[in-house]
Amino acid sequence: MPNPKKRGSRVSVHVRIRPLSENELKRGDTKLELEISSPPDVPSADLAPAARHSKYGLKLTTPPTDSDSVKTVQVLGFTVPKMVARRDKSYRGFRRVASEETDNRNFFRTSVSPAVRAALAGRTSCVFAYGHTGAGKSHTILGDGAGEPGMYEQASAALFEQMAERMRGAGGEEGGGVAAPDAPLLQVRFGEIYNGEFYDLLGGGARCYVREDADGKIRIRGETDVGTDGTVSTKEQAVAAARLHGEALEIVRAGIAARKVGSSGIHDQSSRSHAVLELEIVSQHIIDLREKMNRLLSEKIKIGHQHDVLKVDIHARQHVKEEGMWVRKPDAKPTTEEEYETIARLKKESKAIEKQLEIIKTALEAATSGAGCLGGTLVFVDLAGSEHAGNAAEGELSKTETEQNECREINKSLGALGTCFRTLSTGSRSGSCYRGSKLTMGLRDH
Repeated sequence: MPNPKKRGSRVSVHVRIRPLSENELKRGDTKLELEISSPPDVPSADLAPAARHSKYGLKLTTPPTDSDSVKTVQVLGFTVPKMVARRDKSYRGFRRVASEETDNRNFFRTSVSPAVRAALAGRTSCVFAYGHTGAGKSHTILGDGAGEPGMYEQASAALFEQMAERMRGAGGEEGGGVAAPDAPLLQVRFGEIYNGEFYDLLGGGARCYVREDADGKIRIRGETDVGTDGTVSTKEQAVAAARLHGEALEIVRAGIAARKVGSSGIHDQSSRSHAVLELEIVSQHIIDLREKMNRLLSEKIKIGHQHDVLKVDIHARQHVKEEGMWVRKPDAKPTTEEEYETIARLKKESKAIEKQLEIIKTALEAATSGAGCLGGTLVFVDLAGSEHAGNAAEGELSKTETEQNECREINKSLGALGTCFRTLSTGSRSGSCYRGSKLTMGLRDH
């Protein structure tokens, strides 16, 4: 994984050129003229540090149009020469450019496999698919189910293969070297951001909230429930652990089926949401620790609620509000001995839970910060296609009000994501850029 301390090393851009689609071929669309410039055949050690990564370039030539023959235009009654737009555009600074002959397997091998190696080293990598509607983003990330496995599927297969090999090298369950609670598993989270809201694709499409907890960590949670005993619980984003590659595929495919898609004038099955698929290498021990932590947090919230209710009741009983200020009543009933004892007991119970939580946090950090692969995470983000959000009066690009709102939310979150990329590419660690959308806030800790 790139060293985050080096300027410009945290973000790399890979371009994939797709062939014309079936609809484009039927319309007789003309292919763009593309010329890929490969890096010089010079050993990496001989290149300057800034030139060791961003090596590929791309030259794009747009096809001629009917308006090219028009030489003059009328402006306010005057005939003026028409501006001639440049047909050639050149781009550079790409880590790799894949031609249209490149299939998903080769693209994974050249562009995504380094992220798998980083996850196996216990680190985190994010893979984004960005482009216009119909550019082939979902085909690349999720595959087509007909012999073209997506990036997540190939990553899952590679992770399980390597985890099994490491288990065999360490003695495995059969050899008695690695105990079952410490055997690596693949934990899956799958959500989508649609119209600015986060939905849990593995939790029945339940709406979730992206919040920062007391420790400064981003948590994605559902609705808050209060039990009959007063226990306050907040449902976490649904997770599912897989022991085999096939199990992981079944989990993800169930989430894909729940994802929101729609039709547009450009693509009849366009993803209208940003899909965020997280694959984390964990163990049963880590899962148990996290579940215990959630139970203790619920109990701590319950105790804190009882403490605050009692304190508020005592204050309201002893004070009256006059002209916007709380004034103690002359005949205020003092706090009883029983109330003092209850407050002291609740404080003691809360501190005891805080000590247990610290012990669990230390155990989790030890389990995920070692030399092994535990804690390694791969995040695949299939971004919704960017589109023009205006309203055309007629033609295939006309949109309903709902579609216009979708486009605005999509473009807003894509703009916020672009801001984060620019910040990361400069080596900055500022966190303010993540506040622009639910998408960027949900990905902040990755």
